[in-house]
Amino acid sequence: MSARLKNIIPLIICLTAFQYSEGQILKFNGQAAGWITVNNSDGTNLQGGIRYIPKLSLNLPVNKKYTLEGELSGDGYLTYSKLPDSTGILDADANFYRFWLRFSGERFEIRAGLQKINFGSASMLRPLMWFDRIDPRDPLGLTKAVYGILGKYYFNNNANIWLWTLYGNKATKGWEAVPSKAHRPEIGGRVQLPVPKGELAFTYHNREGEFPDAWQPPVTGSRFFQENRLGFDFKLDLGVGLWFESSVTYQKQNEIPPFSSAATIGADYTIGIGDGLNITAEQMFINSSEKLLSGGNDLTFTGISLTMPLSIITRVSTICFYDWKNNGLYRFANLSFTFDNLGINLIGFWNPSDFRIFNYGTGPNMFAGYGGQVMIVYNY
Repeated sequence: MSARLKNIIPLIICLTAFQYSEGQILKFNGQAAGWITVNNSDGTNLQGGIRYIPKLSLNLPVNKKYTLEGELSGDGYLTYSKLPDSTGILDADANFYRFWLRFSGERFEIRAGLQKINFGSASMLRPLMWFDRIDPRDPLGLTKAVYGILGKYYFNNNANIWLWTLYGNKATKGWEAVPSKAHRPEIGGRVQLPVPKGELAFTYHNREGEFPDAWQPPVTGSRFFQENRLGFDFKLDLGVGLWFESSVTYQKQNEIPPFSSAATIGADYTIGIGDGLNITAEQMFINSSEKLLSGGNDLTFTGISLTMPLSIITRVSTICFYDWKNNGLYRFANLSFTFDNLGINLIGFWNPSDFRIFNYGTGPNMFAGYGGQVMIVYNY
């Protein structure tokens, strides 16, 4: 049994002990999911898996003005993959999923601990995916969290300001290729301002990156480097939803280009077909180079999403991405059925075998190539 599994078992027992609590202060719920994936791109790959996320929520009014809230949840999964060469791979892991407390009033909130921090106007191809890794195709919408403190203040005119400090995050997050120095705080903030028909925002983040000892090829010069990020985004509702999201990063280290930038333009509209056919389209441009916005390693992605309810319990959705540089077309479709506590997803996919987008796993990629998946989700 791995050290992580040993650490998470007491947490799951603790959370389960609150399952029958009838008080208003503590609430226990969670999610269990199981799936079978078939990939037939190179022979036949099979994978079966289960995932369990128990959650304990705290809601404690301090007085008429202030509230203390919290969440403690775990994430444990087990998968077994059978590859065409008859190799069987068993993978299991468990860890904390969220672990935070929030103190809030009428116009402010302060949240500390292991939490999800995400923002921006784009929905699929997100330059401001700095701290999370949400795959828009994932029916569960899961992402790892970050350790930090986040404060927000809301003004009378709906403007708001965010300030954060992250600390102790050893793994890469968002679009990062190099992790942060674990014991050096990361700092940043965001200002969101109302404008006619929408809002715009400016975002900043500073961190110190640290190349791992095992980095290949070996790092020349210092393993540490300063990194500054600037972000700008806006979203407008003009009958058709329109948005723009961008990020520029400067990092001073010989192993990587000093400048990298990304920008996404997008739009969505709902057509009166059936119960409403929602169409979302985004175009993303990525550049890394020696000079700001100059020619270098350029990538361009297009994303299109179609979603339509077929009945009260049934919905069909599709997402397609196209990688213009590598001529890669990614296709994903999901027919979902949602009951009171139960969800069923029938998924089909057809992707390039060389998977280049939303690929964060370390084991066999069951979504490279073509195949299908059946996923059952139970929420309680």
